[in-house]
Amino acid sequence: MKFLDVFNEVEKGNYALTDEAIYASINNSDELIPLYGGNKEHISTERKISVSAKTKKGVPITVFQDEGIIISLDGSSGCMTYKKGEKFALNHHAGFITLRKDAINKVNLEFFAIYMQNFYRGISVSDGSKTLSLTQLYQEDFDLPAYETQCQILQSLRKISKKMDLLNKYKEKLLEILDKELVINYTTYQAENVPISKCIDYLSGNSGLTEEYVYQTLQNKDERFDILSSATEDRTMMGTVPLCEINGRNLKVFKNREGLLVTRNGKAGQTRFLAPGKYTINDHAYILFNRQDSPFEINLKWLGFQYNKTFLAYSLNSDNGTWNMTGFFKYTTIDIPSIEEQRLFVKAIENVQNKINAIDNILKRYYSLICKEITN
Repeated sequence: MKFLDVFNEVEKGNYALTDEAIYASINNSDELIPLYGGNKEHISTERKISVSAKTKKGVPITVFQDEGIIISLDGSSGCMTYKKGEKFALNHHAGFITLRKDAINKVNLEFFAIYMQNFYRGISVSDGSKTLSLTQLYQEDFDLPAYETQCQILQSLRKISKKMDLLNKYKEKLLEILDKELVINYTTYQAENVPISKCIDYLSGNSGLTEEYVYQTLQNKDERFDILSSATEDRTMMGTVPLCEINGRNLKVFKNREGLLVTRNGKAGQTRFLAPGKYTINDHAYILFNRQDSPFEINLKWLGFQYNKTFLAYSLNSDNGTWNMTGFFKYTTIDIPSIEEQRLFVKAIENVQNKINAIDNILKRYYSLICKEITN
């Protein structure tokens, strides 16, 4: 059968749903709902948006709530997640699949989302891009087991699904706790309202540090540096590179010091702590570090956690969603509690985050098990 034999046309998420529009909607003071896009899974999300939000062009967003399947069309294209009863929004990197009324007893949506996921992911990969077009989606033939068999297979996996539901609920509670932990009243301050440039400096990226350039240096056996591209998981490492010249300039490196990696564009403002090592970065990132002449002690993990929303807000208020470090250092001030309180704060946050990471790992194993069982 073909897609449109059993499904309605895919309803794509909103265009022009820029970071600026998302951030502005938070000030609406009404219900916030998850915003999904080209994710690998559409269960947990770092982003929420107001139900009354509008795109950058002033168009009200589409709020989805019916039973159906979210499918990633760009990014992690082909990945699907079954939804029923949840209220959410989508950007244009994803779409929503709903069943035709005359196909209710032909397709179990929850089964389809798992059973056909590798099929659609394969289409996007074989096409040489990471984009799944609606034309591809509509034209491909596929076969499904009988409806009764689909339901029986899902029923046999119901125990696992219930455990996954419980884990996701526990994760949501932990995320709520994490938000509360970020709101804290310190008792002792080293200083307040301090220009961040007085205690923190930064390393900007190397323009021209591309994958092609890295490939040309593979035969060079000199000391090599890890190339970091952003603080997000999908673009963290690009291999290694030796000390060299790029576009007539010496490679900028960061060595044997703690740092805070900051994404410059894309998911701008996201941070990740760097233990001492040998690093360099391309122009998608910055590295923040403590100034040697700083009169204050700052735990960089604390800085990344406590001021994460400040970092994100700065990038979201920019014209193109890119973090301009010069402007950030010119206007940003911070309050600096005692180093002991900073460390206690970090310990509390890491304790919650470790539990969230453990849940994510368990969920991935459960999901792999379901996919294995349902496709055999």
